[in-house]
Amino acid sequence: MRKIGFAGLGAAVVLATACSDYLTGGELSTDPNRPTTATTAQLFVGVEAGTWALLQSDMARVTGMWAQQLLGTNLQYVDIYNYGVSEDVTNGFQAGLYTGGALVDVRKVESQASSANDTLFHGIALVMEALIMGTGADLFGNLTYKEALTGIQNPQLDPQMSIYDSVQTLLSRAIVEMQASGPTNIGPESADLAYGGDPALWTLLAHTLKARFLMHTAKLRPTVYPQVVTEASKGISDPADNFNAVFSGNANEQNFWYQFAIVQRPGYIAPNPQFVTLLQQRNDPRLHTYFNADLTDLNPALLAPNATQPLVTANEDLLLWAEAAERTGDNATALAKLNQARALAGLPPESGSLSGQALLAEILIEEYIADFQNIEAWNLYLRTCTPNLVPVVAGSIVPARFLYDASERNTNSNIPPPTQQPARNQNDPASTTSDATGQKCLGQ
Repeated sequence: MRKIGFAGLGAAVVLATACSDYLTGGELSTDPNRPTTATTAQLFVGVEAGTWALLQSDMARVTGMWAQQLLGTNLQYVDIYNYGVSEDVTNGFQAGLYTGGALVDVRKVESQASSANDTLFHGIALVMEALIMGTGADLFGNLTYKEALTGIQNPQLDPQMSIYDSVQTLLSRAIVEMQASGPTNIGPESADLAYGGDPALWTLLAHTLKARFLMHTAKLRPTVYPQVVTEASKGISDPADNFNAVFSGNANEQNFWYQFAIVQRPGYIAPNPQFVTLLQQRNDPRLHTYFNADLTDLNPALLAPNATQPLVTANEDLLLWAEAAERTGDNATALAKLNQARALAGLPPESGSLSGQALLAEILIEEYIADFQNIEAWNLYLRTCTPNLVPVVAGSIVPARFLYDASERNTNSNIPPPTQQPARNQNDPASTTSDATGQKCLGQ
């Protein structure tokens, strides 16, 4: 499989647009010696790279600190860890949903794929749009979506739950479109750095994403649990099929954790003692998969410039399946899927007598551990109060949403100032108790 990476979102744009030296035929402009637009395949490389940057840069590190898996240990990261949240902390995150290989370029891919009658390529692009905008809804809640890219000067913010519904529609359509065959349904082929354009793998990803984003609505819509079971049962179950960000390790093609922790800001983050203690108490072999021998930094393998970064995994899918099954009263399936996920992590099976609240608690803790280096650990905490984190600042709560970009607020009058933004998103009313323990929730 080809490997590539980027120094940041800007690099994704460079690759997607600086294509004047490449002559690939019919998808270029009518003068092949002076192309003016990127091919669909070239745009898609930028979309994947931009999405990897979005999901594995500051968003993952900030939420990892708030979920108490990481510790901020230097300068502004100490302040962020201690809930010093401002527009300066998250500025650029919201814009990253639209530019630098995100929605703008995804829509170009969709348009060009439609013009070429390439339904497979169009369906794959829809999956990427769903991943980007579903993640945006997780972080910010209400967002510009329906009126995005329309030229409207002050586009409206769509309600978060409406965005989640739109994401489900996109993924359902994508699953149908990716089954298309015929001479025009070529797809991205080798331009797809994750799956090589394989529609079967993209279909697995689409089902797992449906399960993920359905689960993100479950606090308000507990009736979605049977749907989560259905979608997860069709999703990624083999780690060989994980949706990964892959990197060559060459200059400007390096894993984002390497760029941050080794090149740019060594010593800014460290293992969180709370998380280390949890792994030690459970005798979890991932303690030294995640962290180095003296527990002062990430494992060197995770900080290699060419380290592969999992984004959507079999462990996530199996544990969503287990959780949803338990919440519908199917303890047998819940335990089976929990043990399947534990086996992938090198853990022995749980006892067959485990059921009810104790089973749910084990599933949720396993989700929290498996979601390390992924914003899903924070999302899990918000919807379940698991683990039952003690806020690092007395009398405060664990931050539950990102502030909108100052740059976006300054250009769109529909975005309120920070003092008028909600503390929590629509899908996330504060928990009164922890789902795992039934005890009072301490951090919400």
